[in-house]
Amino acid sequence: MIQKQKKQLQELLKIHFGYESFWPGQERAIDNILAGRDTVVVLPTGGGKSLIYQLPALVLEGITIVVSPLIALMKDQVDSLDRVGIPAVFINSSISLLETSRRLAQIRAGVYKIVYVAPERFYNQSFLTELRQIKVSLFAIDEAHCISQWGHDFRPSYLRLKEVIKSVGSPTVAALTATATPEVRDDIIKQLGIKNADTVVTGFARPNLQFAVVPTSNGQKIENIVNLLTTNPEFGSGIIYAGTRAKADEILEALVENDVKAVGYHAGMDADSRDWVQEQFMSDKASVVVATNAFGLGINKKDIRFVIHHDLPGTIEAYYQEAGRAGRDGKDSFCLLFYHQQDRYLREFFIKGDNPDPKIILEIYDFLLNRAGMEIDPSASILITYAEIAQSLSESVPEMAIGTALKILEREAYIARPNEKTASSFLRAKKDWAEVAAAVGQRARSQAQIVAGLGEKYSVELQNGWQFSPEEVAVVLKIKKDSLLRAVKKLAEKDLVEYRPPYRGTEIKILKIVAPEDLNLDFKALKDKAVCAYEKLAEMENYAYHPGCRQEYILKYFGDMNAKPCGRCDSCVKLHRNSSRGGENYLHKEYLG
Repeated sequence: MIQKQKKQLQELLKIHFGYESFWPGQERAIDNILAGRDTVVVLPTGGGKSLIYQLPALVLEGITIVVSPLIALMKDQVDSLDRVGIPAVFINSSISLLETSRRLAQIRAGVYKIVYVAPERFYNQSFLTELRQIKVSLFAIDEAHCISQWGHDFRPSYLRLKEVIKSVGSPTVAALTATATPEVRDDIIKQLGIKNADTVVTGFARPNLQFAVVPTSNGQKIENIVNLLTTNPEFGSGIIYAGTRAKADEILEALVENDVKAVGYHAGMDADSRDWVQEQFMSDKASVVVATNAFGLGINKKDIRFVIHHDLPGTIEAYYQEAGRAGRDGKDSFCLLFYHQQDRYLREFFIKGDNPDPKIILEIYDFLLNRAGMEIDPSASILITYAEIAQSLSESVPEMAIGTALKILEREAYIARPNEKTASSFLRAKKDWAEVAAAVGQRARSQAQIVAGLGEKYSVELQNGWQFSPEEVAVVLKIKKDSLLRAVKKLAEKDLVEYRPPYRGTEIKILKIVAPEDLNLDFKALKDKAVCAYEKLAEMENYAYHPGCRQEYILKYFGDMNAKPCGRCDSCVKLHRNSSRGGENYLHKEYLG
């Protein structure tokens, strides 16, 4: 039976994907799936992970469920499968309950073979009940490192997957990722409860990528990036990663001012804006995306020639995943990291936000109990902002730490958060915009210029009421975001416009009432997680200072102890200037020492 299925797959591989043979690692993983053996698959970015579950789905009974955190990109993935004749559908929060019911009915009727599902959907018991009525032959988990708190992108919603797998009949499991150390692979197996799983790991090496680290002052990083791209237009498409939204905006503004066709991307943008940025980049209307780490997962652009990091990433895993988006077509590409010793402080800020002190978690829970009142109606909810929670605490805590504390309480079933409430800034003119401009007066020259620019670009939106991103508008008007917001607030103070700043809050239901000191939380595990994060940051910083081969350092980090020097990174070029591989020619000599 398996041999017959394999023969079918060979034919389907050519029909749907145009390939004559499998890539390294794919055939073994597919053989495991056909034999019903759970498998953890670690293939490098661009190594063909998705085909490992997409192809078997065509010959297996019933459906293949694909768990993916990429809600914003599910439609693109489904559209891509439709184009090659593979019936697929997605179910996530972007569709209505009525549409969800319609799609489930079609799945039961056998219309689709692959169903993409966001992990948060499994919190819905009625959805799980529907799935139990459907034959699930393969349960594929994309970005499987998200299930491990030792990984670089831990997501609590993934922890439910072990029970979900049992709930839908314990189908064969395929867990796939591009970046997982031996420790993370073991944790994936443990968290999913797949004890006899096979692990398929192909080489992490990307021989076409040239790595380099450029020590520089923080003040000169943007200038260096601008100089590099404006003097080398032949570099083509690329991604520039920044550690914060504000820094991404600043880099973008500098590039646009120097006529680089660049666009910006971060998680604070609305879905339409993110889609527009992605389309501009994928269609080569924009050559550069300046982004936070929110950009890149699921982006299948093969001709990205460079990835530049303005700030130090928090882990080797995150860095290699982001850098690995370059050169997926196998052609020479470069990965450049600008580094200053103060970069560590930003990462430490993020670590503290992702690992709140246990005392803060107890205080937040206590505050929620008091806010709800001790007589709690199970159907009642608290609608509260992060800022309100922050004001109740004994010490100053960033919003990120408050969000993490709430996630921890939710994960342990002390609270539930049915809805995160977020909104963009809102602006609406209370008068005709010409009257607004006249009321400003010419003496306030800077404000007058901003008001004139808003009227020129957004007159219709301003009259109707406008949800907007200050970062995007600042780039369009070629001004600083702070200047824009100051001007808008002054207009609001004069009652010329209605302005609402962005809102961030959450709806909370109390599920269990205990004294805060009796919370059953594993504080040791939380502490261990924080220690691990600092250790991973140290490994990343060691990479920046490492005198030897960059790629060899990364490969050994991922457990490839047989890795050899690449011969083309900045360190190798310094040691072997006459290298026959010609690595020195791809980047400017100034960046290779």
